[in-house]
Amino acid sequence: MQIRFRFFISLLIIGVVAGLVGFALTELMHFVQHHAFDYSLHGESLPFRLGVEQAAPSRRWWVLLLCGVLVGFGWYTIQRYGAKLVGFKAAMAAPQAGMPFFTTVSHALLQIVTVGLGAPLGRETAPREMSAAFASLWIRKIKLNDDDAALLIACAAGAGLAAVYNVPLAATIFILETLVVAINARVVFAALLTSVTATMVVRYTLGDLVQYHLLNPEINQPLLWFALLFGLLITPLVKLFRYTTALVPFLPRTDKRIVPLAMLLFSLIGAVAIFFPDVLGNGKAGNQLVFAGLLNWHEGLVLLLMKWLVVLLALAAGAYGGLITPSMMLGSILAFSLAFGWNAFLPSISIESAALIGATAFLAISLKMPLTAIVFALELTRSSAAMLLPLALAVASAWMVEKWLFDKTKTAL
Repeated sequence: MQIRFRFFISLLIIGVVAGLVGFALTELMHFVQHHAFDYSLHGESLPFRLGVEQAAPSRRWWVLLLCGVLVGFGWYTIQRYGAKLVGFKAAMAAPQAGMPFFTTVSHALLQIVTVGLGAPLGRETAPREMSAAFASLWIRKIKLNDDDAALLIACAAGAGLAAVYNVPLAATIFILETLVVAINARVVFAALLTSVTATMVVRYTLGDLVQYHLLNPEINQPLLWFALLFGLLITPLVKLFRYTTALVPFLPRTDKRIVPLAMLLFSLIGAVAIFFPDVLGNGKAGNQLVFAGLLNWHEGLVLLLMKWLVVLLALAAGAYGGLITPSMMLGSILAFSLAFGWNAFLPSISIESAALIGATAFLAISLKMPLTAIVFALELTRSSAAMLLPLALAVASAWMVEKWLFDKTKTAL
């Protein structure tokens, strides 16, 4: 392995920058959430789920209408007048050009503000994009070669994920599995260094936060059978979710009609939030409910359908955002609800452990990152290594159905 000193320093600097980006965007999102829904402004500490639940129903609707205004005008303006947005893979293919800095930063900030206002999409894309934009800016200043520059952009994107979710190992695997798609000593070292550095910065500024706490994470033999069967059954639903999200938005974001459409669709999301406030935000609220066993099976299924609906409405309105946490919420609620039926007829299993299995399998298939999903779930919950087997069983069986059934069907067509 050969790591040039200039590249090594670049990795450290971008790791620190990604950590600061994660800290700043997290604080910005919390600021927007607290003021939009009028909670945690007087010293009390409430999670977003409780803050939204205690907000007046009319306030939820007005906040989502405001969110629709920002979505419509914001992304119309960026797409119409800003430099063309560049994805991670495209930036890695032309690393000297990289990502347009000001357009990408504006794009990321708009994502965080709209998620803070309740847009039902993930927040993880914004820190990844902003970190990669800073990496692109650094590359132009320091003049790295193409190979080092491409790897630095990939590591910056992964470090952004590590920073926002406090998951250094999952972020490292994410870089290897989805961006670089290679494993060698140089790539592993670079990915680990940036992800761990970003995580250390966030832990220094925000603390060592655990995203989810499982109430009863019991593991037994029936849970292994549940994981295997759930994995076999979940893939068609995930494929349906991917199909529906691929249909939107209906209008290009450079079309002026996207502005009134966004206002209309986000007002509908606000109407849904009057009755189902937990659909708002990136999906953490739903995961918290099922991991703590605070729903019954039919409440869970209704919440699943409502979350799916509002995700589609937000994407149809032209909003940008991640799908990691929304995917986890859909999978966790489905497995949680099915676990009630399992326990009615078969040897009992922990419904909270079942929910984590569902979240992991759904995420693995929907975003095509099986290894990342397993480690991501373990780091998010700080579950014991014993949970690795049921998670791996569910992901492996779901991946088998994905590859053997659906990939063969695609080939035949």
